[in-house]
Amino acid sequence: MKSLSKALFASGLIAAAGMTNSADAAGSCTTCGGYFYTAISYVNNNGITNYQYMSVGPFADSDSCWQAVNNDYGNNDNWLPFEGSPKCVWRYETNYEIYDDIIDDWNTVSNPSNPGVIADKEVIAKIAELRKSYRVKEYEESVHTLITPITDPNSDPDANAAAER
Repeated sequence: MKSLSKALFASGLIAAAGMTNSADAAGSCTTCGGYFYTAISYVNNNGITNYQYMSVGPFADSDSCWQAVNNDYGNNDNWLPFEGSPKCVWRYETNYEIYDDIIDDWNTVSNPSNPGVIADKEVIAKIAELRKSYRVKEYEESVHTLITPITDPNSDPDANAAAER
């Protein structure tokens, strides 16, 4: 139980650090967003190359983002900046889930030959509309409500329900 508490505490510190970066990205605006880039990992599994993508960020400013991009080229962690999309682009926090949906789609398609650029405003707007139409946010909140008692047995279900409203 102590290790679970320590893990949750560490997760909270990491999340708080991420929130600080987002808040710094636009001065006093805590929900504005930050700079991101897309990274790719190539895994060769018996001659079959699999690609995995992830968003890296948010960064408070473009310079910090570019420093991370440059560091990513030499850190030997199997993730490299993806050359098929622009680096260090601004994303509004309200669109984070949309970009996550795109990355999830890329990761479920077996070896997309051209995953494309995810900075297209029309595509982002259409995905936002789909998320609304299909009530994805409500679904995700319901899944979270079901999973929280398992992942955090000490949580208060009434407090979680109130926080989600």
